Amino acid sequence: MPLVTTNQAVKDLFGIEGSESLRSKANSFLRNQVIPSSLIVSDGFSDDSMGKWGKKLLKSKAVDCLFNALVLDGFFNDTKFVKAIFEQAAVRAESVVLCEEILLKAQAVEAPALLSQVAREFITQLKDTSFNLRDIRLTCPFSAQRLPQMDMALQNIGVLYQLLRAQRLSLSYKDKVLLCWLEQDLSTAFELVEQIDSALLQSDILLANLAQQVRQEYKEGESFNTLLNSLPD
Repeated sequence: MPLVTTNQAVKDLFGIEGSESLRSKANSFLRNQVIPSSLIVSDGFSDDSMGKWGKKLLKSKAVDCLFNALVLDGFFNDTKFVKAIFEQAAVRAESVVLCEEILLKAQAVEAPALLSQVAREFITQLKDTSFNLRDIRLTCPFSAQRLPQMDMALQNIGVLYQLLRAQRLSLSYKDKVLLCWLEQDLSTAFELVEQIDSALLQSDILLANLAQQVRQEYKEGESFNTLLNSLPD
């Protein structure tokens, strides 16, 4: 496969209709190094001080890696979280649980065995720690490889957020915290986390991990605000 730009890769993978809405996300995955630099070829003169940048061309493995990143981003709409899925076993395990819950709801079934074949393959691959997300392309669980980011109604939202919004009146603690976290309402998410019984956290690993993430981000935000307030006017 010849070297391609991110724009061409997106077009080849998902069709021209989705190229505009997916292009910025594709470039984000280059910048945050979800796609390793070893799979990217720089072409042309680059000089940050002059505001000039050469083209970034992708090798075939980089295209596979980009495909996986964009498919996962269709669920979470969070490039940092997707990067963590690639690099942290605990986050990847957490994402498997979330993706399976989403697919069960989307296909209106109660058991994983009743999911469509492609959905089961996707979950199996994501669950398999020997399946290298940077080397092998995932089975896409979305019909005709049409990602949620390609539809106007779901742009910048993601499947998880959309499903949570649709069921807002009957959310569990986990769903409420997750929705607030996705909306970056960290203060409300933190308040909810502080209300959760410790026994419930011990019995639900996913909820415990989410609570830990919320607490960490909330404290980081509070520390940053304290720093800003301490600066002279």
